Amino acid sequence: MNQGIGRDSYFKHWAIAMGLLLLTASLCAQLQMLYSESHLAVLVFIFITVLGLLFSTLFAWLQLETKKSYCSSWFFAGFLSLSLVLCSYLDHTVSIDWAAVSAGEMQLTLYQKIIRSDLTFWLLFLFPFVFSVMYFSVRSKVAKTKK
Repeated sequence: MNQGIGRDSYFKHWAIAMGLLLLTASLCAQLQMLYSESHLAVLVFIFITVLGLLFSTLFAWLQLETKKSYCSSWFFAGFLSLSLVLCSYLDHTVSIDWAAVSAGEMQLTLYQKIIRSDLTFWLLFLFPFVFSVMYFSVRSKVAKTKK
């Protein structure tokens, strides 16, 4: 009986995260079609969907193990989704004169480096895990001090 409840809870956390990331994959693919090579939009959709599947599977497990509410799943997965869409949008719209950069006439600003960095994309997936664990540890310490 308890295992069935845990499985249902896991699936709800997973569905929240995966649903938001499917929406994100669709929006990022649309941005790709609008601002860049339209034939790559399918690859963008597939890439973010596969990453979303992996993220949702691990994140739902973490949420279940730390006994988080569905609201926190909405918050953390929503933060990731909005961040990915914003990062995708900025990646397409921040103008960079690559000829001048290649010729050494100009350097990328810190803002441009952050937006164009692959590390930024991967760190966005890490933040929900870090914040979720930090929130759990703070909540656990507060609960221990109340006893």
